[in-house]
Amino acid sequence: AAWAARPAERPTRLLDAAPLARARALLASAPGSMLPESAAKAVLAECGLPVVAEELVPDLDAALRAADRLGYPVVLKAESPDLPHKTEAGVVRLDLRDAAMLREAYGGIEAALSVIRPAPRLRGMLVQPMVPRGVELIIGARRDPVFGPVVAVGLGGVLVELLQDTAVAPAPLGLEQAGRMLRGLRGYPLLAGFRGGAGVDLEQLAAILCRVAELVAAEPGIAELDINPLICAPGRILAVDALIALSPGLKAMDAASAAS
Repeated sequence: AAWAARPAERPTRLLDAAPLARARALLASAPGSMLPESAAKAVLAECGLPVVAEELVPDLDAALRAADRLGYPVVLKAESPDLPHKTEAGVVRLDLRDAAMLREAYGGIEAALSVIRPAPRLRGMLVQPMVPRGVELIIGARRDPVFGPVVAVGLGGVLVELLQDTAVAPAPLGLEQAGRMLRGLRGYPLLAGFRGGAGVDLEQLAAILCRVAELVAAEPGIAELDINPLICAPGRILAVDALIALSPGLKAMDAASAAS
């Protein structure tokens, strides 16, 4: 990972008090040390990030109705704060093109859940539209014990291990610094428009980086935040999956605030 140069630059403020307060309320509602995926994306949406449409459903019939509303093909995932890495747990099914495939996928996920020990807490199933392909990015942020809050961006998907292409900077960020982080990636031509192709909205992408950095810098309750993937295409940038881990002291801070 390349540590982005830090010239004197004032951080860009894109979030006001209201979305930060709503995000903090969502963090405080977490059932444990990890936010469920839909709640993590709700935090991102409160902070102005574009997130994929989705519905949290309790059963197969509701999943079928949600898929009809969202439109096939769809993605089906188990929703649990105990399963941060759903693909590895076998509880994600992609590119479900009709009701028959959705029924089969639902049963397959239920079977996978039945053998996981300890049994995860299940909030339901997430139904999402299958997002068309694009350049996949990973955006991450965490609290470093030495440097404090830091934010990182890199190529994701099948390129992540091949290129090991990541830029890291302290948070919060300025828009110009966020732009430099993107331009410093070896995969930047894929974003800018490769071989005459259309590029993605780089200004929007820089603003997304700044919003993530500002959120993590402002909210000590967030220990770790990952968006993986952020799918980028001309005219469309969407956070498809997200993870937020909470600082151990968040509940204690909330209890102290309530008592004061």
